[in-house]
Amino acid sequence: PTTDLPIIKILWNSVLSTKGARFMVADIENFYLGTPMERPEYMRLPYKLILQEIKDKYNLTDLEQDGWIFTKIIRGMYGLPQAGRLANLLLTKQLKKHGYYECQFTPSLWRHVWRSTTFALVVDDFGIKFTGDSHANHLINTLKRYYNVKVDTTGGLFVGIKLEWDYEK
Repeated sequence: PTTDLPIIKILWNSVLSTKGARFMVADIENFYLGTPMERPEYMRLPYKLILQEIKDKYNLTDLEQDGWIFTKIIRGMYGLPQAGRLANLLLTKQLKKHGYYECQFTPSLWRHVWRSTTFALVVDDFGIKFTGDSHANHLINTLKRYYNVKVDTTGGLFVGIKLEWDYEK
C-alpha cells in the first residue's frame, strides 16, 4: 500500500502546526532492484533485440539458443508483479528492527515507538516530519544501513509537488 494525497496533506499540516517540526525527503535508490526474490524467476529474451554492444560485453553469442537468451532473475526488477511487494516487506522488516512501525489504520503512514518522527511512504520516497536533527538522523542512518539513500533536507519536492517551507510564518 502507498499513501494518498489527503494523508500527505495532513502530514504537511502537522509539520506546520507542531512547534519546532521540520520536513525533509529521502529517496531509496534502486529500491526494487536490490531486493532478493523469494524464489528465482526465469525469462527469455529475443536474441535479435539485444544490442550488439551487450552481446559482445557479456559474450551472449555462446548462450543463444534458437533465437533466445534465457536468464535467471534473483533480485527484483521493474515489471515483475511481486517486486514491489517483496521490496516493501523487506523494508518493513528492516524498519521494525529499529523501532519504526506502520500506523494501524493509515496505510503508509509510519511512526517511531518513541522518537518524534513520522513519515509518509510512497513506494521508495519518504516524506519525513521530525523535531530535532537526532530523530531525523536516526531514520536516515537506519535507511543507509540497508540502501543507498538520497536526502533533501529542504523538503523541496515530494510526490511531484514542489514545496517552499517558511516555518516561522
